[in-house]
Amino acid sequence: MMNWMHERVSPSLHRPAWKPKFVALKGPDIYLFDYPPMQTRDWVRCDTVFKVYECMLQICKDKELLDDRQHCCNILAGTGEKLYLSTESRAELLHLEKAWYRTNHSSITRLKHKTFGCTWRGNLCGLTLDLDSGFSLYDNSTKNFQWTYRFSQLRGSSDDGKTRLKLHFNCDPPGSIEIREIECTGLHTLLYSMNAFLSAKLASVDPTFLSSY
Repeated sequence: MMNWMHERVSPSLHRPAWKPKFVALKGPDIYLFDYPPMQTRDWVRCDTVFKVYECMLQICKDKELLDDRQHCCNILAGTGEKLYLSTESRAELLHLEKAWYRTNHSSITRLKHKTFGCTWRGNLCGLTLDLDSGFSLYDNSTKNFQWTYRFSQLRGSSDDGKTRLKLHFNCDPPGSIEIREIECTGLHTLLYSMNAFLSAKLASVDPTFLSSY
């Protein structure tokens, strides 16, 4: 997907509140250009590029709009950046949303798994998100997996917005919940990646999921 959009920036006496941006979804990435790329090197030199699966796309509701532009969305990056974008029509906004989910699905399908450094019970560990097997935690000191859960076992999660994340999993006997608390410095990237893997998993088991976008 490639299309002109507008990005909201901090206005000044010499700069309007909105700036034209050429937005492209290519491979696993989203690019924002000031001018459309004409050569291969333009893609390499792009200043604003993010992995789709490390970001969150939010379509803005009416009460969330910042001015009179109606067709807007936020792109939240795990690194902390926030982009507020506008399209010319609702159809273009929905096209972006559909392309985003399809890009995420194809990217995660190719990526297969992603591991995040974290701590659990004071030990350095690696939390792996795997499209086939779900969540698993590997202890670096013991060289053993401490726990594994399928994506379907995730009941919910909560976090402190900084580093701490609690994962709530269904387990045996039925109705029981196990809570696993970890600390991760890249918390938001982890959260957005979790959402990306869960969406891709749902699309892999429910063919109608992507067709709804």
